[in-house]
Amino acid sequence: MQNLTTDNHNIEMTHAIMHALDDWKLDGEHILSILALPKTVKVRHLSQYRHTTLFPDIPEVNERVRHLEGILNALATSYPTNPRMSLFWMTRSSKKFQNRSPLQVIIDDNLEGLITIRKHLDCSYDWFGDTN
Repeated sequence: MQNLTTDNHNIEMTHAIMHALDDWKLDGEHILSILALPKTVKVRHLSQYRHTTLFPDIPEVNERVRHLEGILNALATSYPTNPRMSLFWMTRSSKKFQNRSPLQVIIDDNLEGLITIRKHLDCSYDWFGDTN
């Protein structure tokens, strides 16, 4: 039962992350980079992650997925009644990020960008110095 529950969570999270990345209007190359997918994964393969395939079980991919999951959860908590505000927040430039949008921070700074945005949104992650 544990594996079925874990598998269901993983497939739901894969779909949720791909949906968010699509909502953020990222192109395929940016998605590949942000997720640190293996070089064997091409842009044309991304549709598989939207429908049937889990992200590869690779430490670097898993770390990025955890950060994206944390960002999505924090955005849902910050904007519980208007999910479109999450998109607005992610794409609006801010002085806190040197006049870049949070999305641009993620694109420019990759893993460090994911961590920066997660720390900004999720005070419990930043407070406890969580590495998971």
